[in-house]
Amino acid sequence: MKKGISLAVSLMLALAVAGGAFAQSITYGIWDANQRPALEKLITAFQADNPAIKVTLQVVPWGDYWTKLTAATAGGQAFDVFWMNGPNFPVYSSKGILRDLTGDFKKAGVDVAMYPKALVSLYAKDGKNYGLPKDFDTIGLYYNKDLFDKAKVAYPNDTWTWDDLKKAAKALTDPKAGVWGFAAITGDQAGWWNFVLANGGQLLSADQTKVMVAQGPGREALKYLYSFVQDGTSPDGSTMASIEPETQLFPGGKVAMITAGSWMAKTYSTAPFKIDVAPLPKAKIRATIIHGVANVVWNKGKNQEAAAKFAAFLSTKKAQQMVADSGSVIPAYQGLATQWVASIPSMHAQVLVDAAQYAVPYPSSVKGMEWNDQIAAVLADIWNGATPFDEGMTKLETAGNAALKRAQ
Repeated sequence: MKKGISLAVSLMLALAVAGGAFAQSITYGIWDANQRPALEKLITAFQADNPAIKVTLQVVPWGDYWTKLTAATAGGQAFDVFWMNGPNFPVYSSKGILRDLTGDFKKAGVDVAMYPKALVSLYAKDGKNYGLPKDFDTIGLYYNKDLFDKAKVAYPNDTWTWDDLKKAAKALTDPKAGVWGFAAITGDQAGWWNFVLANGGQLLSADQTKVMVAQGPGREALKYLYSFVQDGTSPDGSTMASIEPETQLFPGGKVAMITAGSWMAKTYSTAPFKIDVAPLPKAKIRATIIHGVANVVWNKGKNQEAAAKFAAFLSTKKAQQMVADSGSVIPAYQGLATQWVASIPSMHAQVLVDAAQYAVPYPSSVKGMEWNDQIAAVLADIWNGATPFDEGMTKLETAGNAALKRAQ
């Protein structure tokens, strides 16, 4: 009799789940529609093992993502699971709105040690893990092999220094053909941050109260980058503002070399000419910014346990293997980058994976990133020729420090 009752109850529960009566529903917020197909496969795999949990993927474009997320968390209607990046993590974690996933990772059998330490540290606080990166990206020196061959210049390699980059840029610049040797972009993650760090400099003081790039090694690095604009081997600020260097000038064959993220590798591999990638040139040290998007959980959601279970699943080896198989991004789980590299056979993409060995975590601050926005505005004026370099360094420091003070 008891067996019959037990069977009946099991059937009722199964029917209820199938019909959605007992199902838990969670939302998953992202900003990149290009990754939707790969993520939908992950959701399908998760729901196959967890039929009582429904996951709804919601894509909000990058331009609106953070504004909507800030409003949503304040208003009590945020995504249950959502993408987080390094610069915003300190701000959100300091507000106490993210769930500590340390126990959830352990329960799901996630081996945190299989993720690069520099990436794990981006989403950890006080010894607790609030997320793990689903992927990672580094910065490399992309170059147009056809332009190198035409100018009879040797390709970049892992022995290159800043002097080598300078010499090659001069040899590759061809004003008559409208070709610049190098694009000294003012972008931070793909550009000047890497040069400041490679020169032994730092962006902020240890206590995050002062901007450090306007003096010493940081100033030297910025002056080096600006020298390309001064001698005409790089487009100036006005040109790069009107014609985007990463997506137009370089793939359009008007720039021979550019620093860009690993996320551009597949796009560049489809160009109508040969493009390859090498490590960033070395100064005092070799350095590259490393970053990875993490999946985090809102700790005010109605179905937190289900959300945590999904977030933990996304960090398992099974899920990371699916990320690797998609070839869309470099999976953060160590040892699974082979498929991504193999998906770009025309490039030495392995150098972008190997860069994780000497990478520096994406700069982030509990004070937000307005200080960096202020620096970007001044650099644009310098690159445009509107502000002399030395005057710009003073303005840059003053504006950046004022932003840090306002954030206290």
